[in-house]
Parts: sequence; C-alpha cells; structure tokens
Amino acid sequence: MSTKAKTYIALIVAIGASVVLYALFHWHSEDPARFLCYLGLAMMASQLKVKLPDITGTMSVNFLFVLIGTLELSLPETVVLGCSAALVQCLWKPKKRHKPIQIAFNLANMAIGVAVCEGVFHSLKQLPGNGKATSLRLAAAAVAYFLANTLPIAGVISLTEKKALRTVWKDCYFWSFPYYLAGAGIALAISAGNRVIGWQTS
Repeated sequence: MSTKAKTYIALIVAIGASVVLYALFHWHSEDPARFLCYLGLAMMASQLKVKLPDITGTMSVNFLFVLIGTLELSLPETVVLGCSAALVQCLWKPKKRHKPIQIAFNLANMAIGVAVCEGVFHSLKQLPGNGKATSLRLAAAAVAYFLANTLPIAGVISLTEKKALRTVWKDCYFWSFPYYLAGAGIALAISAGNRVIGWQTS
C-alpha cells in the first residue's frame, strides 16, 4: 500500500473517530425504546445484502435506517445505529475476512456519512412548505449521504488499486443513486406511519 493510500485511510479513520467520540460525549435520546427498536432492526437488516440490477456486487440496506434516523433520532443515536449496523455487516458471515484497518475505515466512513446526512437535513430547516420541505430536505440529505458514503470508498480503492477515481466510483456506485432516493421515500413513509401510531419525529 502506498504512503498516499495509508495517509488517506488514516485521515478518514481520524475524522470518523472524532464523529463517534462527539456522539458518545453528547449522547441524548428522547425515546430510548424507539432508538433500541431501530438499532435492533438495523443490526438484523445489516445481515442482508440485496442484489440490484445494473450494479456490480450487492448493496446493504443500512442506508435506509440512516435516513430514518435522520428523520426521527438524534445525531448521536444515528451515529451509533449506523456504526453498529456497519460493524455487524463486517463481522457477520463475511465472504472474506476483514482486516482491522478495513473495519475501522468502514466504521469511520459510516460515521462521516451520518454526520454529513444529518448536517444537510438540519441545515435546511428554514425551507418553507412543511411536508414538501421535509421531503426536499431528506432528498438533499440522501444525496449528501450517497456522496459521503461512496466517494471515500471509491477513493481508497482508487489509491490501492491505482485506478481512476471517476472510473471506480461510476462502475461500483453511481448506478445505486436512484435507490438512495427511493430509500428517502420509504423513510418518509415509515416516519408518517410512526406519527399515526404516536412516534413523533424530531
């Protein structure tokens, strides 16, 4: 592995670790039962990998729970949820055993993606339009999460395999973008259902 690749990985891990530490030191939960419910579901779902048309390999459904967490949970809760699901995905019956540095990178990348997703969603609070504004905010957050989640992984592949970043990202991740937007729609529907049964969104 080149020095550039090692430096890049170390930077991502350091940023991700900072996000996780921030989440742990600023922990708060308005509804612990709801958080634990989503955490359990996310960890179970992380064992599933879905094969999608026109995409090489499989795709995890973890992103759906990140979007739901963005709507209904605090940032610390969503970071813990996302990282826990990512850890299960790395350790539960992997086709190839992950090295510790790979696990650390994946967890860090998840933490960064969650922070970016939450940041974009909550930065657009002032948009007028109530329900429509929430839809637009979550769509923007889904786009931000897609980029924050896929570009760093494409970057490390590009550096370690000495391939063009654009080629790696397009071949491996670009065609999964519509599924992130679809996930935003599903997250909104689940959130609406939760309001009906009394689980209010934040």
